Amino acid sequence: MNRGRTVGMGYERFLPAAQLREVIDHVWLVDSAPLPSLRQEILIPNGRPGLAVALGDPGTRHDPVTRAEWPNAASVFGVMTRPQVIGQAGVSSYAGVEFTPWGLASLGLPALVDEVRQLADWVGPATTAGLAAELRSVPFGQARADRLLGFLAARMSTTAAPPIVAEAVRAIDELRGQVAVADVVRRCGTSYSTLYRVFRKYVGIGPKQYAEIIRYYHFVGGLLGGPADAAATLSALHGYYDQAHAARDFKRYTGVSATSFLAVQNGIAALMHGRSVQDDRGRDG
Repeated sequence: MNRGRTVGMGYERFLPAAQLREVIDHVWLVDSAPLPSLRQEILIPNGRPGLAVALGDPGTRHDPVTRAEWPNAASVFGVMTRPQVIGQAGVSSYAGVEFTPWGLASLGLPALVDEVRQLADWVGPATTAGLAAELRSVPFGQARADRLLGFLAARMSTTAAPPIVAEAVRAIDELRGQVAVADVVRRCGTSYSTLYRVFRKYVGIGPKQYAEIIRYYHFVGGLLGGPADAAATLSALHGYYDQAHAARDFKRYTGVSATSFLAVQNGIAALMHGRSVQDDRGRDG
């Protein structure tokens, strides 16, 4: 179990049982003090689809590129290739799951990319409402996480991604995205065309784009954990050609510059990276 905290917010992560780990990376829970006004934060891509169920006041998810907006009440969302903005006011309490990159296939769902679908469209409105009520009925912690895991375990199909998909993801994750696709292909013992076709079918994007997202994700994690002037050093450490290359990717995946991102001390991004942060902005939103 991992814990994190911003001012007024509790965050915990729980590992699933061994038999679920090929599909589910972890369960996460968030509870925060009521927010008197709208607060918005950037949700950065990390190569994983997920699910979130609001147990308090539902927020929103917003795609700043397409301007599409979805209620963050009970939804399944795919791998993101660009940032989304989450908005929240009132009581912020959520239970969610981060799947493995191919995890949606085991639930009989298609690979989604930059897309959000309502959980009710999959299991029905009554079942969705029942799940939220059940999760509210147990306290914040392991018991709540276990209820959500049980709900998903009962709906898993026998469909599994081919082993080369998991092997390719491991090859990319182990090197934090700093690996050539040709090396991934050799490790998987297959051809580029086969790996691309199968990877795209089960993850939704190709292995090269997945590696770019993972490299960027760790780049942001380094910025969150270091001084504000560390960008040049980090760009080299994370395999970027130069600082300008790193800056372009940063703007691409967050929608803002690294300086702007650090200035607001993004709490959600820090929690995703397992860091404890103090929100010193002195304001809401």
